[in-house]
Amino acid sequence: MDLIKRGWLLFRQLKTWIQVVLVIALLGVIGALSGGGATTSGQNAASSSASSSSSNSQAAKRSYPVEYVRSAVINPATLTVVFNVKNDGTQEVTPSCTIRMQDTSGTYRGFDVFDITRPISASQTQQVIVQLTITKQGAAFADQFSGECSATTSDIGSNAGTGVVISEIQNFSATDGSEGWYWGASFKANQKPMTQMDCVVRALNKSGKVVATTKYRANTLNDGTVIGYGSDAKSLVDSTKSLVLSIQSFDVKCTL
Repeated sequence: MDLIKRGWLLFRQLKTWIQVVLVIALLGVIGALSGGGATTSGQNAASSSASSSSSNSQAAKRSYPVEYVRSAVINPATLTVVFNVKNDGTQEVTPSCTIRMQDTSGTYRGFDVFDITRPISASQTQQVIVQLTITKQGAAFADQFSGECSATTSDIGSNAGTGVVISEIQNFSATDGSEGWYWGASFKANQKPMTQMDCVVRALNKSGKVVATTKYRANTLNDGTVIGYGSDAKSLVDSTKSLVLSIQSFDVKCTL
């Protein structure tokens, strides 16, 4: 006789009230085990849902600095606009932008909404060119720029204003005037290649007085050398012979 049959025979020999008590107790244990399992499963599901919700809530729309560079009339109704978008965060992004041009009265105006196709790395600036259709063929009069760029990202960090270590500053000014008189400095930065930054270079005379200042957007080469970025970067500045020859040293500061 196996154990199950023996147990059943013993159970039947018990008094009726004892049988009832045992059945109730057994049902209680089964219910508790079943309910406990359901609760644990529910807690796991709730935890998973909360984790997913928390992850999704970390992503938010973030705006990025936009700077107007220049514009050119293509025809009476079309205007080409050049502007810069700076990723001042710590993660790569691909922003969406809205760009507008109009005259002061708003009579002649145009806009475009588009996605930038090439991702912008952290601390980098990308130059963008768009063509706008201007109402009433007023492209020649639309000289007021406005725009914004944004992207949905979990990035809440910022490299804006972060200092850069500058080294190996040398005088790169004209020496004899054979190609005109100009001044400027060459230097290196402790940043990886193709890192963009904003630089301020001050020229000092032998007394330590600032005799000239230039500011420009810059970029690093493979060896850390910093050069001007963009056609309007004033890393070399036209000057006079007397000022160039008075320069004895430089004060250079760059920020990301």
